[in-house]
Amino acid sequence: MKEIIENKTFDQERALYNSDGLLLKNCRFDGPADGESALKESRNVELENCFFNLRYRGQYQR
Repeated sequence: MKEIIENKTFDQERALYNSDGLLLKNCRFDGPADGESALKESRNVELENCFFNLRYRGQYQR
């Protein structure tokens, strides 16, 4: 079963580093800290209606 995270904003460096089994709904990766690699080394992550505006955001585009 996946952990569900909803309506949160993350801007810190490696906010969800090495996570496994997440469902992110309506989350934002945006803010003054402008962290990088928010999901580095993570796996089994699903995204629904999330917004990315941090450094190196291209890594999340498909």
